[in-house]
Amino acid sequence: MIYMAATVVALITGMVWASRLWSSHKVEEGVLVVKNGTQETSIPTNEIIEVFEIDQVSKDASFFEKYIIRPYVKKERIAVYTRSNVSYFFILRNPNRLVKAIKAQNPQVFIKAKVM
Repeated sequence: MIYMAATVVALITGMVWASRLWSSHKVEEGVLVVKNGTQETSIPTNEIIEVFEIDQVSKDASFFEKYIIRPYVKKERIAVYTRSNVSYFFILRNPNRLVKAIKAQNPQVFIKAKVM
């Protein structure tokens, strides 16, 4: 029983550490750079029209996703719309920091409240 509890604690700690390592974002020199895992996306901030958070768990989410990953990793979904009619969907750890950074670079960006 003790080994199983230690395994669960190690698993959750590893997931939190990995999520911090593999997803990040930064805004520098007018370009938003979002890194998710091995993928990196660059978007010029003057192209961004609208940014909003989507706080919704899918209806067919597993027990593990609803009650283990979601509460402890605390990643939120962000949608970014651009002038070139391209939409981006990101899952990030700290979306408020991303929204503030984009707004500082491009004050004309429309920020919506959370969409449920």
